[in-house]
Amino acid sequence: MEPWSGKLGTGNIAKLITPLPDLMSLGRAEAQTIVALRVAVMSQKCFRDARPYLQERLGSELAVSRFLIMVEAIGSAWPESVKIGRACCPHTMPDEILLLNMLRFAVQGNRPSFDALICEMIDPCSRDRIYLDMTNFAVAYGTQPN
Repeated sequence: MEPWSGKLGTGNIAKLITPLPDLMSLGRAEAQTIVALRVAVMSQKCFRDARPYLQERLGSELAVSRFLIMVEAIGSAWPESVKIGRACCPHTMPDEILLLNMLRFAVQGNRPSFDALICEMIDPCSRDRIYLDMTNFAVAYGTQPN
């Protein structure tokens, strides 16, 4: 399975009652992104530098920097606290899956679908920044050609 290969087709009731995937069922890049998000948030709460832990998961200092910029943009634009799972928990949270879907669309260059996911809760200027930051992270992480 390719990184960011998840599909979001037409919506239906079956999707609403389908349980969220756990980390083990996601692709490697997607699972590592969720774990990196959890590590970044927990490190910030504990007043620790997340960079050494993130570099183990994301591979390069550039990817870590762009990831932290992306997380900051999301945190400042989100209308409420982003709900993430505990670092040791294999289950995913709805906000984590939403962020993965946003990242998938950014990697695919599908701006209309990206905007459709969050247009009712994030203003256009913030959506622009998040989209650009997600694209920059994807390029640095190696999931998208330069």
